[in-house]
This record gives sequence, structure tokens and C-alpha cells, in this order.
Amino acid sequence: MSKIPKVQIKEQKLKTKRRSEDKFAYRTVVISTVLSLIFFVVSLLFNTAIFSFFANINLIFDILDISIKVVSILLFFLFMMISLGNYKEMTGKPLDWKEVLLLFILSLGQALLNYIVFFFTFIGLLLILIYLYLVQES
Repeated sequence: MSKIPKVQIKEQKLKTKRRSEDKFAYRTVVISTVLSLIFFVVSLLFNTAIFSFFANINLIFDILDISIKVVSILLFFLFMMISLGNYKEMTGKPLDWKEVLLLFILSLGQALLNYIVFFFTFIGLLLILIYLYLVQES
């Protein structure tokens, strides 16, 4: 007969499992925040015309330039939503609509200098929000 009860062993395994899950959740928050900040910097560089490869060369390069701007904003929004959602889940609080609205406005604010980028970003952000709303549990 064992001197250590099985109940204690199971509790220890559950505690180590919870710690590893918390560590993984924290790591995903950090990684998604870093990725969102990278896309934020890329977006600011391209959308403020500090950094531009394709300055009115032809239509294909204009489309590529607009695509880079829109995709960088959308990826910033997506990764920041993931980061906020994971952080709120770790703390046990739900993601509030005010935070989502603030992030939505911050993302749209990056595209104010070009109306085409603004339009496509707005449509993309709405599609991402609809997707996240439909995918959420509950």
C-alpha cells in the first residue's frame, strides 16, 4: 500500500497543469501584443507616408500600396483583439464593448489620410468583428 494518497497526487497534477495553462495563456498575450505592435509600426510608417515604396508609379503598385496599408491595419486590430481577449480571460473579466470600440477607432484613425484605405479598412474591421462575434462561445 502506498504511503501517499492518490488524491494528493491528482491534485498536484492538476495544479501543475493549471500553471502550464496559465503560462501558455500569458505567453500568447505577450506574443500577440508584440505582433500587434509590429503591425502598428508598419501601418504608421506606410500610412503617414514616411516610408513608401510605390509613389504613383502605376496602378498595380498603387493597389499593392493600398493593400499593404489595409492589411497592416487589419492585422494590428486582429492581434490586439486576441491579446485583449486572452488577457481578459486570464483575469476572469469579459471583454467590454468600450475596449473594442476604442480599438476600432484607433485602427480607423491610422487610415484617415487616404479615403480608399479608410473605406477598405472600415469594411475589413466590420468583417472581423462579425466573424469574432459569430465564433465566440456562449
